[in-house]
Amino acid sequence: MVSLDLCTQYRCALTLMYIGSCKWILSRHLLRRGFCQSAEAANDSGGRILAAIDFDKTIVQQDSYLAVSQLLPSAQRSRELQELIPQCGWLTFISRVLQELHSEHKIGSAAVGKCVRHMEAVPGMLRVVRRLATNPAVDLCIVSDANSFFIGEWLKEYAIEDLVASVYTNPASIEANGELLILPYEEQTECDLCPANLCKGSVMRELIRSGRYDRVVYVGDSCNDLCAMQQLRAEDVACIRRGYELHNELGTAAGGQAGLSCSVLTWRDGHELEERLMENELGARPGY
Repeated sequence: MVSLDLCTQYRCALTLMYIGSCKWILSRHLLRRGFCQSAEAANDSGGRILAAIDFDKTIVQQDSYLAVSQLLPSAQRSRELQELIPQCGWLTFISRVLQELHSEHKIGSAAVGKCVRHMEAVPGMLRVVRRLATNPAVDLCIVSDANSFFIGEWLKEYAIEDLVASVYTNPASIEANGELLILPYEEQTECDLCPANLCKGSVMRELIRSGRYDRVVYVGDSCNDLCAMQQLRAEDVACIRRGYELHNELGTAAGGQAGLSCSVLTWRDGHELEERLMENELGARPGY
């Protein structure tokens, strides 16, 4: 078993790196602002729709951290390494993976980026992203516990990086020696549903409180999306991927039992999501 002391050591190391480099502070600032000035250009008087989408197993079919871990030889994909996930969190896991890839196998950001770019999209999700993004009333953002490098590489591969107005995720940086470093989006202790490095509920709460959005749609698959969905209002929609972690965890529970005030729909792939969301839930809205 991985000791809690080891987890603490990893967190301390990440925190020291975060504090010790101004570029990480700048990266987080840019991530919170969405890599662009769209938030400042948005209509603050309301009337818009926010579409917030998770990345792993929602836009892409795989878990990006597990996909990259496959670059390690099978002998190094040990039980001890896997135990970092439940005991220390995904950020510690991927940091360890990237460290071993670079230090022991000379595998840097270029090979990691190639691996990420080869991940397949959930069937139909590219069309959903493009259709949402081309509606002038919609602001499309990604809220993910992955990282800016993985997400950015994948979006560029499909030439859709300009369609996403903002990305809220862990910042990444490529060192001079080619090593890829991932740092926490934040360090929070208030939310037990989310990891310490990113509370999706806090991100959504801030966006909703901005007053820009008459309606919010949140699309996700895992239990760390529940906190984000719990921030949604009666007029909003939570889209839960059927057969995946969050759907299985909730089981037959009604939305109210899960602390959800919003409408809830389930979806299998992007084709069904497009039909159920844009042609039914939002079908009456101009531009859909």
